[in-house]
Amino acid sequence: MTSLTPISDIDHKIDIIDHVNQDHTEELLAIAKSRQARLPDASSEQITAAKIRDIFQQGMEIEANFSNGTTSQLFVPFEIDGDLEDKILYLAYASIAKQGRDFSGAGKQFFEIISKQAVTPNILRLTIKSAAPLPDYYPGYAYAFLLKTLKKRPTSRQQETQKKPWHKTLFDRAFISLIKHLSSKSRQKLLQQANKDVRLYTLRKSWRSSETASFSDQGFIDIFTHGNTPGSQWANTLAPGDIIMSRSAAKDKHPHLAHGQAVLIADETAYPALAGILEQWQNPTPPYVIVISAKAEEQAYFNNLSHPEGTHFQPLICPAIQQAESTLNILKTLTNIDVAWAALEAESAKKIRHYLRNERQISGKNNHTKAYWKLKK
Repeated sequence: MTSLTPISDIDHKIDIIDHVNQDHTEELLAIAKSRQARLPDASSEQITAAKIRDIFQQGMEIEANFSNGTTSQLFVPFEIDGDLEDKILYLAYASIAKQGRDFSGAGKQFFEIISKQAVTPNILRLTIKSAAPLPDYYPGYAYAFLLKTLKKRPTSRQQETQKKPWHKTLFDRAFISLIKHLSSKSRQKLLQQANKDVRLYTLRKSWRSSETASFSDQGFIDIFTHGNTPGSQWANTLAPGDIIMSRSAAKDKHPHLAHGQAVLIADETAYPALAGILEQWQNPTPPYVIVISAKAEEQAYFNNLSHPEGTHFQPLICPAIQQAESTLNILKTLTNIDVAWAALEAESAKKIRHYLRNERQISGKNNHTKAYWKLKK
């Protein structure tokens, strides 16, 4: 193998490694399996898990875990030019498409709106009912909702996850071929266009609607509305009886919070996930919680919330553009931080993540600082 060129922006590289290893394990597994199949001496053992060890300009090193308990290092070369995110995203899309799977997610799911209420001036709570099982109460489980409304419930047959039709397989492969030959700018524009009417909203909690229900079929979806954003406009028009649809789902991962002194940080978009984490807290050490909002009234979301005894709540009222500076001023006063979970505006999350990594030596699996949205400038 020719010599590999290091990535010059170390923080950016580590951001990508941590993000993919923490939140895109299925996509990474698909990439590893696809690479294994291309090797002349490919092992017959099945790859059960994979993680990125390092990234270079030419490709990335992956550690693959096999079903027999062994591990192996795989080098996966990049197939397109562009940003690191573009290169890895393309590998994931191409691998999933070649395996005949649908890279749009876990499949469609439909929900009927039972009721709608305001829990704070800008947070709407949708009570929803699903004909397919909702996950048992899991903090941070999010659905990718399409910003449209249906007036008729699909049949149960339509709700089932079915084998991907042949014409969808052909479309996916054509899509992969197309984005491979686009410039980075055009590729980003195409992907943004494909996702412009999709928003991730968190399932606050779920339950069985009756003693005879065989699974959790009802739940809360809490949505922070702000301004005239497409998601806010969509949420404000919803009414009981409407049918809404998600195209995929994803659960946040936070087992690292089970031990040590934790710091939890959330702005309004992440209140549902933070509330669930606090209600399901297992760590004997109570957390330090920074609750960010642009308006003080939104902090009422956490009134009467069940949380660990000894939890320290630090309200932080500031404009979105000041999230990072104001949060860092608080973090610098804390003497002990072992693990972190944070979800807020993208640039703010980046600054906080880098501070925790570089100044407090909290990195990798112990530093889950995520971007939930991006402030338009």
